[in-house]
Amino acid sequence: MKKNILFVDDDENVINGIRRQLRPYREQWQLFFANTGNQALQAMQQNPIDLIVCDMLMPEMRGDKLLRQVSRLYPGTIRVILSGYADEETVKCAMEVAHQHLIKPCNAETLREAITQIFNIQACVKNPRIIDGIGDPNQLPSLPKIYRELNAAVADENTTVNDLADIFAQDMVLSAKLLHLVNSAYFGLHRHVSNLSDAINMIGIKKLNSLVLSVHLKTAFPVTDPTLQRYMEYFWKDAVRVAELAKLISLSEQQQEDRPDQAYLGGLLHNMGLLIFLSRGGHQLALLLEQVKHSRIPVSELETLIFGFTRSEAAAYILSLWKIPPRIIESILLQNTPSQADYDGVSALTAVHVAACLLKPAVMQECDRLFEIVLDTQYLQRINKQHRLADWQRLAEKVITQFDSTEK
Repeated sequence: MKKNILFVDDDENVINGIRRQLRPYREQWQLFFANTGNQALQAMQQNPIDLIVCDMLMPEMRGDKLLRQVSRLYPGTIRVILSGYADEETVKCAMEVAHQHLIKPCNAETLREAITQIFNIQACVKNPRIIDGIGDPNQLPSLPKIYRELNAAVADENTTVNDLADIFAQDMVLSAKLLHLVNSAYFGLHRHVSNLSDAINMIGIKKLNSLVLSVHLKTAFPVTDPTLQRYMEYFWKDAVRVAELAKLISLSEQQQEDRPDQAYLGGLLHNMGLLIFLSRGGHQLALLLEQVKHSRIPVSELETLIFGFTRSEAAAYILSLWKIPPRIIESILLQNTPSQADYDGVSALTAVHVAACLLKPAVMQECDRLFEIVLDTQYLQRINKQHRLADWQRLAEKVITQFDSTEK
């Protein structure tokens, strides 16, 4: 069944360009176009729209105002801002009402990839078994305010390190975690860092949001059962190693702009669904742990049989509610089945899948299959990257050596 997509822009040249670029996909999508917010609302009254993509700075009605009305009138419609303006205030307004913010100019492949990812994720989010198993969106933990503030600040080219330090200073737990991290053996410093600005310079601006999310996960999905807490050492060790390797793989493939950081965040969160399972405990988790030890059925199949969905789907559900970029969510949702992606290039998904396969934590014998993942060689052949596996393996060995030396 075709998806209905509505594009809204006051510039007729932009509309004509999108119409021309997406003509090859008319078998998949039914496209609608409008030049104003009022025209868009009229179109939505007449047609069920699955996704709306609109410009931000339009006369008569701004894009964020339009999407706010769409959110109220048609809450099931996916909302995307496509704008050439990326200042802090514009990004903040857009992300309050949009599921994703795309930057103009946006070529056909980027736009098609983003739309496809959104529809794949939306299919997961609307799975009633996931909603029943994890909970109603309104009752789940929300993304912390500081994450959104950091995103907006980083998007503003006038933001200084001191500005970021002021944001961090609002949260004592995060400030302490940041200082603890830069003073750990991993950085190998010969002096003690006690200033937040210095700490941010050490860790790098791009990793701040990853730090915020990792701390937030521990409080949003706490594992309080002492018998389950023993798994957490392996969980976090696996998370940080896979994140580091995923970023190195992305860099080795000359990925540009924020792609390496997307790979890093995807790696950090790739097993978030396991944390959700562990935090909720119950008989289903007990059954999963028992089956993992005594059967050879693939773990993802066991999760579907027992919970009705996989850990990857559980994580994608939460992350979509938090409006994490679709490319990152895709890297988590399809990490076990990357061949389901229709993009034939290297992406965050490639990096996360390979990193998770090459790096498995040395865990207790009875739970080693919890981190089971099988390398999809057909996928690597399809994207013409199987010959890179040996180089990625050397990067994995580098990560293992690096982390082992800091843990002694």
